[in-house]
Amino acid sequence: MIKTKNAEIDYLLTLLNSAIKGTDAPEGDGVDFDRLLKLAREQQVYTTVLPVLEKSGALSEEQKKEWNNHRLSELKKTITVDSERAIICEELDREKIKYMFLKGLNIRDYYPKSSMRQMSDNDILYDETRRDDLCRIMKKLGYYIGASGGISDDFYKKPYATFEFHRTLFNPEEEFCPEFDPWVNAKPCSKDSSRYLMSKEDNYIYAIGHMYKHYYCIDGCGVRFICDLYLLTHSGDELDFDYINKTLSDFGISDFNKTALELAEAIFEDKEPGESAKELLDFLFEGGVFGKSSYDIDKELEKYGSKSGFILHRVFPGVEDMKREYRILEEKPLLLPAYYVYRLFDKYKHNRKYMKRDIDALKNKK
Repeated sequence: MIKTKNAEIDYLLTLLNSAIKGTDAPEGDGVDFDRLLKLAREQQVYTTVLPVLEKSGALSEEQKKEWNNHRLSELKKTITVDSERAIICEELDREKIKYMFLKGLNIRDYYPKSSMRQMSDNDILYDETRRDDLCRIMKKLGYYIGASGGISDDFYKKPYATFEFHRTLFNPEEEFCPEFDPWVNAKPCSKDSSRYLMSKEDNYIYAIGHMYKHYYCIDGCGVRFICDLYLLTHSGDELDFDYINKTLSDFGISDFNKTALELAEAIFEDKEPGESAKELLDFLFEGGVFGKSSYDIDKELEKYGSKSGFILHRVFPGVEDMKREYRILEEKPLLLPAYYVYRLFDKYKHNRKYMKRDIDALKNKK
């Protein structure tokens, strides 16, 4: 088993190994279990490791209660969101809008139990020519559109349902933006559904490409990505690696793929890692599952030149961004000033926690 200089990280890796492979875990001598819980929550793997941790007998009754509170909260969220997703899919099928599950919605089926794969939101690729129909459906179902820039339309419904409907997989505004169309190899789920299934090869390619995007463009990716990668390569699926390797080579991420696979083998198969794999492991634990939020602020500040430029963009996004969020502006552009005011109050009502996050991050910048 690969080792670091941190007892909690080492024990978390041991627990992940045991959880994925169905073996018993040691009790974790010398581990600070409060720090371990914090680490597991940051990496979004506490529901993955809790079953083997409980079985090990390492937790006190008080610690069991705290861990279980988080698990029950996650379970409640999962049940609610699964129900919401089923309703949304029924509407998409009824309207014959093509869609495809992405990321965790596909990968969770590779885990021993799907509940072991935590998800912060649901990612779905859809036919962007049907955007108006999608927005109408989501509004009818009580969803609020929180963001529509970049590559997705993000819908929220209290208390915790979040659906990201992707128009495409990679953002042309980011440095890493390979040409990748998963519709080409996708197949219909059934004759009665508008849902398509991403090919297993494209699922793998997107998993490693998405991990690289977080690693290279967003400065953050967690150990959960490595768990996903290990399961994808040890599932028994017969994958066309000639196609996979050529595509990753075209993307320019073959070396990153090799390093990530090497780290997965070190964690789950006790193989000896090279220096690049060790460096990747250190990087995975620098932030949470998607890195440190301050990294995003740093990039935004660099993009807009100053705090005032950042704030100005947050309050008054570009005209094209506003048109994407409020389609009425395409027909009635003179309403733009009114919608800037409306947007400000709307965001305060629905997205206060994200506004507070940005404000707190800005306060910590000199």
